[in-house]
Amino acid sequence: MSEWIIFTDLDGTLLGHDNYAFESVLPLLAQLEKRQIPVVLNSSKTLAELRQWQHKLMLSGPLIGENGGVILPPDQSQPLMIGQPYTAIRSLLTFLRDKQAWQFEGFGDWSVSEVMNHTRLSESEAVLAMEREVSEPILWQDSDEALQAFEKALALEGFQLQKGGRFYHVMGRHDKADAMHFWLNRTYFSNGESCKVIALGDGENDLAMLRYADQPIIVTNPSRTQPLSGIEHAFVTTQPAPQGWVEGVKAVLLDFRGEAYE
Repeated sequence: MSEWIIFTDLDGTLLGHDNYAFESVLPLLAQLEKRQIPVVLNSSKTLAELRQWQHKLMLSGPLIGENGGVILPPDQSQPLMIGQPYTAIRSLLTFLRDKQAWQFEGFGDWSVSEVMNHTRLSESEAVLAMEREVSEPILWQDSDEALQAFEKALALEGFQLQKGGRFYHVMGRHDKADAMHFWLNRTYFSNGESCKVIALGDGENDLAMLRYADQPIIVTNPSRTQPLSGIEHAFVTTQPAPQGWVEGVKAVLLDFRGEAYE
């Protein structure tokens, strides 16, 4: 087992916020793979999307999708479900919108072309983004007061609202840290082994993951009006993604392990 394990968000953290750039991260990922330091994608993206990104980034290991709601083991077998089924989420959203006349739209309301317009994804990528299992991204088009009432209504039904980089995410009572704990307990802790956890993120839906880590890294995101705060001992990068991801990981591992990464 590795002494270290890295959990990372994708959009705005490992991938460029506006263009999904990632090429500058590949040399460091190859070095981490060579030194047997696992890199686990922990994202609001679907497992279908994460499989594709795992291939592009030449990674192995588990995948954590939809804000900690579903885990795909390294053998790509049956996903481990933590969240509530997508059908239940859509049913509740339809009911609340009809009853309260709240103005919002989600992936389940859109065609593939509309998802493409809202996400800047290609057609094939948009199709993968629509393969949702335990969460629904929405665009809120109503007032702040209505948003607060909407959040309370979700809570009464056992659901929650999390703010991501582009969307609000409606989902069950789970977060990225829940999935991290589940996987680490299954893989390390239950066997009496330990590891140090590095986590990288840039948005509100990354806060639980960052707080859970031994070493949190906040990747600067110029599109955010206010930087993340309230994370103890966090390393804050000076550069945005993807260069910021490289900056943060290199700085932390050099500090703790005394090893240089080219």
